[in-house]
Amino acid sequence: PSYDELFASGKGFTSPEEAHRFVEQTKVDWLSVAVGNIHGAISGAAKSNKKVEARLNIEHLRKIRDTVNIPLVLHGGSGINVECLRESFRNGIAKINIGTTIRQAYEKYKEQSVSRAQESVYEETKRLIKEELMIEGSAEMLA
Repeated sequence: PSYDELFASGKGFTSPEEAHRFVEQTKVDWLSVAVGNIHGAISGAAKSNKKVEARLNIEHLRKIRDTVNIPLVLHGGSGINVECLRESFRNGIAKINIGTTIRQAYEKYKEQSVSRAQESVYEETKRLIKEELMIEGSAEMLA
């Protein structure tokens, strides 16, 4: 099935009831959720390709947040619309993973120089935080 079909059906989304049960039984401090995000390793053939632009079901996210009452984690944050990410922060997401974006910044320069690749990762991370995500309080900490 296509991403749109999976999103519309909610197939693969974290169940609020299962999330509640898991948190109660394990006493975890943070919980990674699936609410439309796409998580996965990048194959060698797709390293330079842009990731599918995913959406997040914010209403579903709210249900999970209200059920578990702990900080939520979003894997597969690369490729999600920035406004959607900001809305997720307001609805329980406390941490996002953006590995694809970071990996692509590294891959772009690794053949030239490892130090140049590392600098690229730093600059891309700084750009994401300051310009795209505008995470409150974080932008001023980066020089």
